Amino acid sequence: MVGSPCVYMKIPATDESISSMKEVISLGISVNATLIFCLPKYEAVIDAYLDGLESCGMTDLSKVSSAAAFYISRVDVTLDKKLEQIGTTEALDLKGKGAVARAVLAYQLYQKKFSGPRWERLENRGAKKQRLMWASTNVKNPSYPDTFYVNSLIGPDTISTLPVQALQAFMDHGILSRTLDAKVSEAQDIYNAIEKLGIDWSSVGSELEHEVLDSFTKSFDNVLECMQKKAKLRDFSRAYEPCFQDN
Repeated sequence: MVGSPCVYMKIPATDESISSMKEVISLGISVNATLIFCLPKYEAVIDAYLDGLESCGMTDLSKVSSAAAFYISRVDVTLDKKLEQIGTTEALDLKGKGAVARAVLAYQLYQKKFSGPRWERLENRGAKKQRLMWASTNVKNPSYPDTFYVNSLIGPDTISTLPVQALQAFMDHGILSRTLDAKVSEAQDIYNAIEKLGIDWSSVGSELEHEVLDSFTKSFDNVLECMQKKAKLRDFSRAYEPCFQDN
C-alpha cells in the first residue's frame, strides 16, 4: 500500500521528524508533511523533500510526490488572544490578519525554493513540486466571514482541505479569484508588525505544534480504547460509532 501513488505517509513536521521525511522520500515513498505552523519549519520541510529527491535512486522521480500542510485558523485563534492581551489599537487592528499573512509569505517561499538550478536538475528527472496544503480552513471566530480563509488562499499548485460547511459556504457565496499572491507587501507588513509587538512567530508555532500533537495523541488513544471495547464485546455487526472527531 505504501508504494501506491495515491497513498501518502503522514509525518508531523517536528524537529525530530524532519530527517525521517528525507529518508522516506529517498525510498520513493510520498509524504504528507503535516503540522506546519511557522515559516522556518516550512523551509526545513522543503529542504527535506529536496534532499530526499536528490538521494533517491529512482530514475523517474515523477512517482514520488509530497504535500506540506500549513494550519490556518488555529494560528489566528492563538494570535488573536495574544493581540487582545496587548490591547493597543495597533494590536487589535491586526486581529484576524496573521494567519493569512503568514500563508502568503509561505507561498512566496514555495515559489523561491521550487525554482532555480537546484530544482531544475530535479525537475529534469521528473520531480514534482511539493504542493502547499492549507489545513484548518474552517473559521473559528464567528465575527469573521465564513469563507474568509478559503477566499484568501487561492493560488496555483495549492490544496485546500475544506470541512463540508466551509465547502458549502464557498459554493454558495465564495469568490473564485487568485488571491494568494495579490498583496504580498501588505502580508509582509502585517507579519513584521505582529513581530514588532513582541509576538515571536516561532514560539507561536511551537505552542501550536505541542497543542495539536497532544490533541492527536488523545484522539489516537480514544480510537484504541474504542477498538478494545468492541473487541471485548466481539460484536462487529453493530452500527459504526465514531471514535474521534476532526480537530
